Amino acid sequence: MKKRTTKNRRIKVVVTVLAALCLAEGFFLYRAYWGAGDTMRMVQKIRKIERTIDKYYKGDIDEEKQEEYTYRGLIAGLGDQYSDYYTAEEYEQLTQSSNGVYSGVGITMTQNSENGEIRVVNTVKGSPADGSGLKKDDVLIKINGKALKSDDQLDDVVQKIKGKEGTKVTLTFQRGDTSKDYTFTRKSIENPTVETKMAADGIGYLSISEFDEVTVDQFEEGVEELKEKGAKSLIIDLRDNPGGLLSAVVDIADDILPKGKIVYTKDKNGNTKYYNAEDDDELGMPLCVLVNGDSASASEILAGAVKDRDAGTLIGEKTFGKGIVQGFFGLGDGSYVKLTYSSYYTPSGKNIHKKGITPDITVKDDEDTKADEQLQRAIKELKKE
Repeated sequence: MKKRTTKNRRIKVVVTVLAALCLAEGFFLYRAYWGAGDTMRMVQKIRKIERTIDKYYKGDIDEEKQEEYTYRGLIAGLGDQYSDYYTAEEYEQLTQSSNGVYSGVGITMTQNSENGEIRVVNTVKGSPADGSGLKKDDVLIKINGKALKSDDQLDDVVQKIKGKEGTKVTLTFQRGDTSKDYTFTRKSIENPTVETKMAADGIGYLSISEFDEVTVDQFEEGVEELKEKGAKSLIIDLRDNPGGLLSAVVDIADDILPKGKIVYTKDKNGNTKYYNAEDDDELGMPLCVLVNGDSASASEILAGAVKDRDAGTLIGEKTFGKGIVQGFFGLGDGSYVKLTYSSYYTPSGKNIHKKGITPDITVKDDEDTKADEQLQRAIKELKKE
């Protein structure tokens, strides 16, 4: 915790506010009606808040956190849930996540929202944790001998488990009344975003959990594996897929569609950018795509392209409806802002933001049964081909 004199802190906060106003080049150009007097009014109000804090606030003051929240406040003031501010460390972690490759031990975990327990979901094949004996629902209770607290957040715990390749980490898990230490040597792990299986005779099934950089190769390898197993038609499952990288979904759509439009974007100035399938190579087999209310963003780009180009049949429930695009803009010190900067349109010119895509065949998921009615309907449709 850093403490400084009131004078020094006031100077720094005022400088922080002025710097925050210039976070990105031209950030306030659209607010041209603001004059110098208005800017000074803001600075003076900040200084009044500072003096009030100095006079009445009893706790310690963390100036670095105050500065960080000044930046976050500017972005939060946009009222856009998809825009955000990232410190250099946060951006590095985010980039690692979207790459689909990280250095860790290969344990997928989830956190109980009621008691905060962090439990094992599964282990990644070929990872240090693979074959360790960990089972689903084992509870993580310690990292390197230090006990977890009930208010520890999953993201923070995961970052502690990750680390430089070749280094060791000891994790303690509890199963029932017994606990056990597991010591792993961290290694580079590719996040499995694609899973495949044969759904029926001649029908391959391929699910995509998210669109990362590694997803394109995993998709292409998955399709080839299914073909080798005798697949003559394909089901692509995009249910519960929240999206991901635009570049990844465009490359996958290019593998499925013949030459032509995939998606296009339009920014606030009306500038349009087209993303097209560049050759006549295509999937070459009957296709069904499964979607639901949690299929969003990049998932909807793929679903919309397949539907508009008549490349397959959409089955399931109406999609989420996120038809806007975010980009990252560097601030020169390693930090970034993520801003919504354009909207995207399906090949037929539809923007589905807050509307979603209605499937060709609507099949609701019945949570009271174990049968996957949506998958079974896709199998039925493909058997007609």
